[in-house]
Amino acid sequence: MKALLIIAIIICLSFLILVIFASIIYNKYDLDINKLTNLNNGVKVYSSSGIDNTLYNTNRSIVEIESLPEYVKDAFIDIEDKRFYSHNGYDLKRIIKAGLVNLMNQSKSQGASTISQQLIKNALLTNEKTYSRKIQEIVLSIKMEKEFSKDEILEMYLNTIYFGSNAYGIENASKVYFNKSAKDLTINEACCLAGIIKSPLRYSPKLNYKNSLERKNFVAKTMYQAGSISKDEYDEILSSPIELSSYNELDHSYEEEAIFQACKLLNISERELINKEYQIVTFKDDDLQKEVIKINNSQINASEEKTNTNLDSLSIVVDNCGKVLSYYANSNYNLHNIRRQPASTLKPLSVYLPCIIHNILTPASYILDEEIDYNGFSPKNADKTFHGYVTTRFALSHSLNVPSVKALEYLGLNKSKECLENFGILLDKSDLNLNLALGSMKNGVKLSDLLSAYITLANLGEYHGLSFVDKILDKNGNIIYEHSEYSERLFDEGDCFIINNILKDSATNGTSKRLNSLNLPVASKTGTAFNGEKNTDLYNISYTSEHTLLTWIADLKNNYLPDDMYSSVEPTEINKNILKQLYSKDKPADFAKPSNVEYLPYDLLEAKENHRIVSPTSNFDRYIAYDYFKIDNKPIEIDTNDDFDLTIELDKTGATISFSARKNKEYKLYKKIDNETNLLKTIYEQSGKITFIDNNIFKFKEITYYIVDESGKKSEEIKIKPKDYLMNLLNNEISQNKRKWYVKSAFKT
Repeated sequence: MKALLIIAIIICLSFLILVIFASIIYNKYDLDINKLTNLNNGVKVYSSSGIDNTLYNTNRSIVEIESLPEYVKDAFIDIEDKRFYSHNGYDLKRIIKAGLVNLMNQSKSQGASTISQQLIKNALLTNEKTYSRKIQEIVLSIKMEKEFSKDEILEMYLNTIYFGSNAYGIENASKVYFNKSAKDLTINEACCLAGIIKSPLRYSPKLNYKNSLERKNFVAKTMYQAGSISKDEYDEILSSPIELSSYNELDHSYEEEAIFQACKLLNISERELINKEYQIVTFKDDDLQKEVIKINNSQINASEEKTNTNLDSLSIVVDNCGKVLSYYANSNYNLHNIRRQPASTLKPLSVYLPCIIHNILTPASYILDEEIDYNGFSPKNADKTFHGYVTTRFALSHSLNVPSVKALEYLGLNKSKECLENFGILLDKSDLNLNLALGSMKNGVKLSDLLSAYITLANLGEYHGLSFVDKILDKNGNIIYEHSEYSERLFDEGDCFIINNILKDSATNGTSKRLNSLNLPVASKTGTAFNGEKNTDLYNISYTSEHTLLTWIADLKNNYLPDDMYSSVEPTEINKNILKQLYSKDKPADFAKPSNVEYLPYDLLEAKENHRIVSPTSNFDRYIAYDYFKIDNKPIEIDTNDDFDLTIELDKTGATISFSARKNKEYKLYKKIDNETNLLKTIYEQSGKITFIDNNIFKFKEITYYIVDESGKKSEEIKIKPKDYLMNLLNNEISQNKRKWYVKSAFKT
């Protein structure tokens, strides 16, 4: 009896302690009703000129719950919170289940949040995954359930939840994805939107169409199992694609990127950024942005009409300090983190720059463009032609594939990897093969990283990070972030200057020759990615000493492009017209030549015939070429004194004089008798073994021959004694005739 009394007392005390603890926790957190119901706050995004470009979907459009079809509400309730109308803000069964899963996995991955809890978290709390924050979330949900009806809570939730692509609230999400009001959503579209909110990065149809389609069908399955839709409706949803709207009333791609960067700079979520009513001042040039949009749309629309396809494109203009002046994403998909195969745009970064760095190549170096086979890997050039020996300058400016592969094989994959990593382009282990020379990568590259690499080239090896954001201010106008210039030396100026100079050739007579009519000092590189059957991506990256431009074109839905689209045409034409607009008044300065680079002559004939770069061995201008060389890898001096190979052979007809000639030299053959020297013959524009017969020799006792080239270099002197030779010849003939006579006479006897 006494034991039962003790147990009863312990139970009562425990219950009392629990009640007191719960009361303390309950009273610890206050529900901020004003903040909860203030759903129309937003972030203002200003251009560099001060124009307000606030995103239309951050100032949330409020939709009333009564205007929504029942299936829209059911889609969210069935997938997010089946017992929404029966619980008091939290679902004990889900909490217990989630707790067991987390305990088994030793993680906090399962949150078991109800719609009420999600609303509290989105409107009032952070995304921090802690038990104390979870308790606060539950307490505030309970309090909210006492203040508002279920429909009021659902309405606030649908107007608050984030759907990706900077779309907050179901009304804005409907406009962003389907260009319609939420009240006009179909069941299929409602399932798509309900599926996104679990993870917008993973399930947004603009980012991951396949994942979004699977998630949409899973939502439909959940609705069917809950009895919210019929079997026929379920089957129709399963067979229906997600038809995204291509309509874009106003372009906000720049502002979206600015918000992404602001969140990263402040280390907060987009929801927190918007709820705090921050103001973002950007580097956006409004006039330039309008022109870029017009130029891009004009070319893309014409191409779409010609090819009957839907294209995605991106055009970016950055000053070479990294400030983004214009950013236009002409796509139904969010291109922020998209990774694509860089194709030939990688060649300068992965092959030619490291070859210049390690003194393996100069712009004048020759590479044999021929059919090759590396264990079954037999790359071909885009023009399906092998060009024989070509210079590095020609190979890169015309984007030949075979020389690029050969150069990488000689360079070594590790040196290429090191160079790319310095640019911030990381490789997978499987990328370390000769396909890298053609820009083939397992995970591709972010377009922003590719752009940053070319900005580094434009800056002669100095890195500047891309920046959309100039300042961030709080709602009271206090500056909480201000951009400061940051640069880092990654590569030697001379190495980058040489690559830039070669790529200027690309813009005059290479793959980007459409730019030639601009008459600007501009470097450029094209790229065409290929999936084994068809082209998938087209690039043009063009840059001056002041600005860098990237235009990219693809068809993300089909992942292949029409056969009659080329990187040398569409993206190059877009960049050409942007450059024309950008430099309509003033031309940019040329790339400044560093002190460790010299413009030097080299022997063109030696380069073509023997494929070595040497200082001129001739004074003939037509056999002298010029190019840029690093001072530690310039043309070598060679001694040609022994190149004459002069020989003299005598016979009855005279002296046969032979020597080795080079086409780029003039030679004078001299004949010296006693103290008198005469020019016997002048030879030029001939190569190889030259032979000449001097018949006028036998009246002289001694003759000396020698050769002098146009530079004054002299061969060895060769002396002959014609009279002595003739006497010996006659004696030999007499002697031979006597022997023959005696032999014949003996035979007769």
